[in-house]
Amino acid sequence: MDVNLFYKKYFNIDAIFSHQQEMWEQVNKNRFPILLKAPTGSGKTEAIIAPFLKQFIDNKFCIAPRLIYVLPMRGLVNSIAERIKSYTEKISKNISVEIQHGDIPNAPFFIADIVVTTLDQFFYGFARACNQVGRHIDMPAGSIASSMVVFDEAHMYRDEFTFSIMRALIEILQKCHITFIIMTATMPKSLEESLFEDQELFNEVTSITGDIPFKSDIKITLENEPLYTYEEVCISEKLLNKIKEHKTLIVVNQVKRAQKIYDEIKERLRLTESEIVLLHSRFTRIDRMHHEAKAISMIPHKKEGKKIFPKGTGIVVSTQVLEAGIDFSANLLITELAPADSLIQRAGRCSRYEGESGEIIVFPVDNERGYLPYKKEHLERTFNYLKSNFNFNIKDFEQVCNFVNILDYKANDFEARDTLIDLYECVLYADNIPTNIQVRKSKPVTLVVLDIPEGVRINESLIKELILKTDLKEHSITVNTDIAWSLFNNEGIDIQWEIKKWNYNEKLKKFEPVIIDIMKSKKIKTTEDERIGPFRTYIINRKNYEKNKGIVPDVSLII
Repeated sequence: MDVNLFYKKYFNIDAIFSHQQEMWEQVNKNRFPILLKAPTGSGKTEAIIAPFLKQFIDNKFCIAPRLIYVLPMRGLVNSIAERIKSYTEKISKNISVEIQHGDIPNAPFFIADIVVTTLDQFFYGFARACNQVGRHIDMPAGSIASSMVVFDEAHMYRDEFTFSIMRALIEILQKCHITFIIMTATMPKSLEESLFEDQELFNEVTSITGDIPFKSDIKITLENEPLYTYEEVCISEKLLNKIKEHKTLIVVNQVKRAQKIYDEIKERLRLTESEIVLLHSRFTRIDRMHHEAKAISMIPHKKEGKKIFPKGTGIVVSTQVLEAGIDFSANLLITELAPADSLIQRAGRCSRYEGESGEIIVFPVDNERGYLPYKKEHLERTFNYLKSNFNFNIKDFEQVCNFVNILDYKANDFEARDTLIDLYECVLYADNIPTNIQVRKSKPVTLVVLDIPEGVRINESLIKELILKTDLKEHSITVNTDIAWSLFNNEGIDIQWEIKKWNYNEKLKKFEPVIIDIMKSKKIKTTEDERIGPFRTYIINRKNYEKNKGIVPDVSLII
């Protein structure tokens, strides 16, 4: 089938971009590995899904029988999976699409035609031997060998050791002759060169660069004063009115700020829940999916190739979770200063479609803590570039590439090597993790939100009963260990119970939780408390969680 006919029939896309055409050709010629660089909103997902799905029409699997689609953030998994499902259903109801992003699973060990997952889950599945069983691991290592692996939004693996882990993984994939593709919109040249620095191993990398032929008109304004400073939100009446008049996206760098800005705007404009929504990484799965769908419904977006323009007020307040994977087009973007590559991703959610005009307002951050989770030097370089380049067109891909190249991200192979070893040990021992294992920021902790009734004696039996009544997959949050530490040390939030493991009850034919009271020792809490460890599951009370805001109060400076 001709590529143009395929896109029109199954994706409802009349005209394809040059990089989609080239990807179709190179994948069918098995020219792997492939690096695709193309702007936000240019259909990178469709570029790789198209040649893969064509195999099901032809019933010839010359590329790979499975696809593993790896994303950097859990918040992106649901929307990408739904997008892919909308395409597969037009071809065959029998093409299975499954997700795995670290939430507590209902059933272990799934294999699907298409698996949408995160980098950490992909790594655990790859590292684990097929006969090992862990509560957080759902992807058998053997399924990877027969798959085509896609690393989307690869520019978001910018921190030193996560990037090094990704590089180590693709080197292993290359040595094992497993096909893979890396897709990015804003990867700096320094990271790209580092990714394929082993020239003997990567002597032939197929590089595809795309562009969007249409242009959008976007005005960029640099503000002098922060949007948030000294625990206060600083939004003028003039800006507040502008926010209400437009389909507005507000992106800040920390969850706590996003929560406070959400409260401030909602109260001052007297908005209803249907007019404003908050997005960040610390919602339960069920609430996260609801908020993502709500955000898309409030802002102009595309559905089956057609533009949808919602009526009324539409305001989305978010953190970095919205930098990729969510396809809508606000006409006003208000953002805190972030590194060049992050700003480009945020701008990709403003005036996204042909012929649109919009405005981006960039606010500085307040102080040393305000720069977190980024490096101060990266924000300073970004600000100075924008200040010096008045005519910078943030929608021109050539100019965008020059912009992101001002950043000099570096790999940290020593720390990454230690992390790989530690993670492998955690995977190997699965449910029996040594208590003295070295903890690093990249390792996840699962928090389960339970409705613990007030005025009753809280004991082990009650907690077990509540656990068994709760859909843990829907009501869990996965955070990094350092975030769990900060929440554990916050006097306003109670983390008292840990789900240590699950035992199978032969008589009842079901799994039952084994829980422990981690506060039983009465030991004083410390900054890096050993009672909070990686790959563990803890209970937090519903009183510390709000459906529209997430964990409250949120005290962590990490996203």
